[in-house]
Amino acid sequence: MTQHPYDEIEAFALGSLDDQTQRAVLDHADTCPSCAVLLADAMSGLGALAALETPRPLERDLALPFTAPAVAARVTPLRRVSLSAWAAFAAAAACLALLFWNVQLCNEAISVPVGALVHSHFIHHALRGPSASAKAIQAVDGHWVYVVADGLSPGARYVVWETRAGATTRASTLTANRNGQATAYMEQTAGAIDAVALAPEGKDPSDPSALRWP
Repeated sequence: MTQHPYDEIEAFALGSLDDQTQRAVLDHADTCPSCAVLLADAMSGLGALAALETPRPLERDLALPFTAPAVAARVTPLRRVSLSAWAAFAAAAACLALLFWNVQLCNEAISVPVGALVHSHFIHHALRGPSASAKAIQAVDGHWVYVVADGLSPGARYVVWETRAGATTRASTLTANRNGQATAYMEQTAGAIDAVALAPEGKDPSDPSALRWP
């Protein structure tokens, strides 16, 4: 062991040393206040991890010379934490972070009906209102409609209203992402579309806040 066992101190905190080397690190810390402080700092970062499993105390706690009361006050009782527990905790945290990131990506994604746009003839209509902007893109025969909107209230839910043959019905719903953008794609029986409106959830298509065509 070197005069100051820096590598061993880090390994000690992770619980990856054998018993003989652990005792050697403790013996050195008994006579070296600076290494005792380093050991205490290394162990303090694992306090939360130690609570995940049943603590397994070492045969002895870290004892410091009486001449270093300030250092002794900083030292917490030592607990052994296995390297496997640390790896499992890190892996679980990474999985949760990845899951959260993927969910966020799904929530923020703007869907585009590529097949419908590529393989169909279509027309579009501007939906007009006091705020925000939207367009209704539809197949010429009306068998699909794609609504795109910008400038909406982030996180707000909206209803797409459609009028066909004199009857106005709820065609779809959409939720604006954090940028105030949203899309909705609907497939339906072919037929003429007389009007399209985009209104906040709970509001009628005739509400002043709605976006409408014509």
